Amino acid sequence: MPDDPVVFCREWLGYEPYAYMHGFLRDQSHFVAVLQARQTGKTFNGMAKLLYLALRYPGCTVLVTAPKFDQVKRIAFKHLHTHLHRMKAVNPKLFSSVVGSKGVMRTIIRFKNGSEILAESPVPETIRGHSAKAVYLMEMNFIREDEDLYTAVLFTLNTTDGYLITESTPWNTDSVFYDIFHKEEYTRFSKHRLPYTEALPPNGPLTPSIVEMIEEQLRGDPARWRREMLCKWSEDSDRWLPMSLILHCQDSSLSYWSAEKPRKGVFYCGVDFGKKQDHSVVAVVERKKGHYFLRHCHRFRLDTPYGVVIGYVKRLMDNWSRVVSVCCDQTGVGEYIVEDMRRAGIRNVNGVVFTEGNKEQMATALRERMRMVECTECGWSGYIVELDGSWRKKCPVDGSGLSPVFHIPYDQDLFNELNTPVFSLAKSGRVQFSHGSGIHDDMFWALGLSLKDVFCNKHPLARL
Repeated sequence: MPDDPVVFCREWLGYEPYAYMHGFLRDQSHFVAVLQARQTGKTFNGMAKLLYLALRYPGCTVLVTAPKFDQVKRIAFKHLHTHLHRMKAVNPKLFSSVVGSKGVMRTIIRFKNGSEILAESPVPETIRGHSAKAVYLMEMNFIREDEDLYTAVLFTLNTTDGYLITESTPWNTDSVFYDIFHKEEYTRFSKHRLPYTEALPPNGPLTPSIVEMIEEQLRGDPARWRREMLCKWSEDSDRWLPMSLILHCQDSSLSYWSAEKPRKGVFYCGVDFGKKQDHSVVAVVERKKGHYFLRHCHRFRLDTPYGVVIGYVKRLMDNWSRVVSVCCDQTGVGEYIVEDMRRAGIRNVNGVVFTEGNKEQMATALRERMRMVECTECGWSGYIVELDGSWRKKCPVDGSGLSPVFHIPYDQDLFNELNTPVFSLAKSGRVQFSHGSGIHDDMFWALGLSLKDVFCNKHPLARL
């Protein structure tokens, strides 16, 4: 086996890593942090490095986790399978002697030397059950219980003199990943930062014309451009929903439900209509035992006819029982859209005109429900508050961790749209909302519409 991981990629895995990844691949530090722009190969090369470690240390355990377990399967293990399939194509005998087809499974890779690579959920309890030689944390800045998970990882590596590899694009500053790059107590980490400019031709795979188009589209949201392409954290003090609050509500166990499959529960639907410049979005929230779960969020393509959106909502209502409220945006389209929905057989339709008062009411209801928390240990409930730039996430009674009452799936498009609205105070005392040109907040308002009737007590079920 080659001593040089770059040579390992070239001779064993059959691909040539870009030169800007050589430093990361050859880094022998036990603690490595990678801050890298989107689509520049951080996970692809990270999985190659995990294969190198698994083969270099016989009988070892390597763990991979991410903000959502399905993300590990769809992205990390897809890259692992790609590497191994290429190895098989380049040198079938080598592949057979190293792993063999029976060793390559959907969430486990078992090697002939006794090593294994496992997919794990981003839950501290699952990590603590292992003694790992290496742990790989994908998109660490988006992991909700990052502090507890990081502590669990350190104890997992303690007896093996192991390796921790963390990688992410920037998100909130109230996080361990941010601290790794900015605080002295993390000086043992070897840090790699790669903005998009390092991955342009001839040095990398990015397409200049598409990069220019992305920059134009994000001109109204420079903070997102800085995060995803320049690898710089940005302040969001003027955002209605701060990044830390959004991440606090992220639930790694949730996935969106299909509109086609029958479901039972108490559901509230919000429909934000758009056509030329904005998207139409349908959002559905379930209320269950005092908690709120975003079960469905579908964004339509631009220019989708209103009739298609109405038909989509009708099909969803036919499949999901007890959709007790459908709030729709009738701003600009008039009352006829509500009548069309009723004629289509959609029940409990409530049209909403986006006045300053209605927008403030919906946005406030959404933010307050996202701030609601409870302690699963002692039963305390209340609201998390921001103190000195960080959010208090410990129970004031016994110091336990606080669980959110509002739950959203891991969805970076949703996160970005929830973080889009900027607020300011008008002379009238009302809160005004705005966003930059060329970016969207349709998911934000669809979610706000879905909650409008819940907290206005317009339906008896809202008070359950």
